[in-house]
Amino acid sequence: MQNLEQIRAANAHSKAGDLKRAAVSKLPAMILANGLLATAAFCEAGGDSRKEMKTAMDHTATHLAARGMIKNLSGKTEDLIRDLSKGDSIHLQRATSEALAFISYLKRFAKQK
Repeated sequence: MQNLEQIRAANAHSKAGDLKRAAVSKLPAMILANGLLATAAFCEAGGDSRKEMKTAMDHTATHLAARGMIKNLSGKTEDLIRDLSKGDSIHLQRATSEALAFISYLKRFAKQK
């Protein structure tokens, strides 16, 4: 049986191949400063300039869905926003904590350039 750290690492390793570290490394600071919902909305509304960040946030949504923290299993950022904006603050706080932990692994496995 895998522990939570192993699950996070395995999920991040399988998703990080198409990401650049520079884009992923901005997400934790944005989440801490603005919150998970605001950061997700920023990534969702970004267009081409934030494509890498949105992809990283989509991977985070997929991980949260697999962990049962969001109800919609599509793994899209828009579903993350929709689900977390309807829940209570404890649900959002837990999802934020798990998202930060997952993104730290995603950043480690992402490409350097």
